[in-house]
Amino acid sequence: MTSARSNPFAGPATVFADVRAAEKAAHLERNALAAKTVADHAHDAADCVHLLAMLGLDLSELQ
Repeated sequence: MTSARSNPFAGPATVFADVRAAEKAAHLERNALAAKTVADHAHDAADCVHLLAMLGLDLSELQ
């Protein structure tokens, strides 16, 4: 988003796309941290899978 602010000719669509990309990155980072926290506190792999499902976290989108 910083690059869009420094460019006075960036249109609203560019700024919006930059904000959306930053939000998606933040969302993935929060989900990764949540999944790590769940994994740290789970008793075993099955427990981890159930807890992640309860939170609605999809591991396929995490890297």
